[in-house]
This record gives sequence, C-alpha cells and structure tokens, in this order.
Amino acid sequence: MAIDRTERLLNLVICLLGAQRPVSRAALRASIPGYAGDAGDDAFERMFERDKDELRQMGIPVETVVNSQGEVEGYLIDEDTYAMPDLDLDASERAVLGLAARAWSEATLAAQASSALRKIEASTGARWAPILAGRPTAGEEHLPLLWEAIRSRAPVRFDYLARGRDAAEQRTVEPWATVHRGGAWYLVGHSRERQAGRAFRLSRVTGAMTRLREEFPAAGRDDVDRLVDELGDPSARGVARVTLPETGGAWLRRSVRPRADGSGDVDYADITVLVAEVIEAGGAILEPPDAVTLQLEALRAVCAIHGDDDA
Repeated sequence: MAIDRTERLLNLVICLLGAQRPVSRAALRASIPGYAGDAGDDAFERMFERDKDELRQMGIPVETVVNSQGEVEGYLIDEDTYAMPDLDLDASERAVLGLAARAWSEATLAAQASSALRKIEASTGARWAPILAGRPTAGEEHLPLLWEAIRSRAPVRFDYLARGRDAAEQRTVEPWATVHRGGAWYLVGHSRERQAGRAFRLSRVTGAMTRLREEFPAAGRDDVDRLVDELGDPSARGVARVTLPETGGAWLRRSVRPRADGSGDVDYADITVLVAEVIEAGGAILEPPDAVTLQLEALRAVCAIHGDDDA
C-alpha cells in the first residue's frame, strides 16, 4: 500500500526524535514505511533528501552527525532544540489552530489533531470558539485545498471577483502562502495572468477552487515576505452598530466603542467576517442594513441546518 508523504515525514520525525544515537540512512530505509520496497538506491536517495530538506524548512532541526573521519554516521533530532516553548496564544492564533484541526476532521490524523487542540486549550486555559454552522463564508473553506497545493507546489484555478469589478474573472495562481489579516484570509502567490506576485482575498473567490496536476518552481523567500508585508492591516471598510451579551464575545468587545444605549460601534474590513464573529458571540448587528440582511440570511441557514422551519 502506498504511504502518504505526510505520514512518511511524521514517521521520520518520530524515528529521529526517539533515537539515542545517530540513525544511518540504511536503518531509516529499512524501518520507515515508504522508504523500503522496490525503489532503487537512487530513488531512495532523492526521496530522503527531499524529506530532510522539507523538515528543515518547517523548522524541525534534523542534524547530520559526522565522525572524526568526516564520514556521515547518521541523523538525529535534538529533543531540547525541537521541544515546543510555553504557549502564549491570542484569540486569533487559537482560531487558526482550531480551523486547522477542523480541516483534518475527515483525515487519517483527525483524532490526533483534535487531541492536540484539547491539550493546547488545557495548557493555555482558553478554548477555541468553534465556527458556527451556516455562518457566511469568509473563504476558509478553501484552506485545506490551498495548504495541500502549497505543500505539493501545485497551481490552483478559481474565479475571482476583484474589488470594483462587476463580474468574476478566472485566475490561475501558483500558491506561496495563506495569510490572515484583519479577520480576512488571503492567498499570496504568483498570478499567471498578471505574471507577478499578487494577494487574493479568499472571500472574493466565487465557486469552487481547483488544484492543477502540475508542479511549479519554489518561490523565493524574499518574494513571499514582500507580498505579506504589503498586505499590512487592512483599513476599515465601514462601521457597524452591534450589541453583545455580558458573558460572551470578549475578544470582539475589545474593538467595540460603547454607546449610551448599551450598543457599540465597531470597525470592520470584511462584512462576512463581522457577521460571523457577532453571531458566534451571541450578539446582534443593528446597522448597517446590508450587514443586518446578511446576518438574517446566516441565521436562517443555521435554523435550516438544525431543522427549525419557524425562522
């Protein structure tokens, strides 16, 4: 049975992390599923070098141990260097981890992802607020496909409604990274139509996204960092008047400017994100009208999902 690359990388980390002495290439080839088999020596060497480089790019310290004669004895992952520091996550970072765990909900590692999230919540003392079923989309449904496309360096194709345009246009993009800014998700990558690096807000993607069966060259780190830096913090697109319960929405309440009547004003960059956050906090949007309409549509969708026909 073919071994998934992610599973092979995980097995490699476990093998090197638990070793008391350097593990040779021969021992790794014999013990890790995916290396052993009918593959020739050259194929194994290429596979192992790619895996080792990918782990190092992820920040996993795979050490090459050389003896006094300059010969490679094997490989190790130093436990102290690899150990995770104390966690100090804010609400948005916990939300990203929760979203990642949800993306694994139907995968082989679903139980492990859920367990990891519970351990993080236990160590930080704060829980991730789950995304409400039926919430208006902010584009995060595309993230699992994009993460896999980024890992395998596969281009993606989608229809995109650019700001100020009346109709969506097809885009083919070599994805470099996904970024969360001001409550909105962005895809950063090389646009083949524009022949340049671009950032695409995922909430403006219309319809399905497709991963193409080809591979593109790796992007330069400077190009990726430059585009991410240019995103900055999106300026507010508008102001909404909201009400929040006394016992919920603490992360949102920090951004609300109170009014005398008990409601408050909050700036927003993406109206779909605002509606989702207010609903999940148990609050309500009072103004502007388009946000109120979107809020009602989202609540009707929730009622439909749970079989309530009286909404």
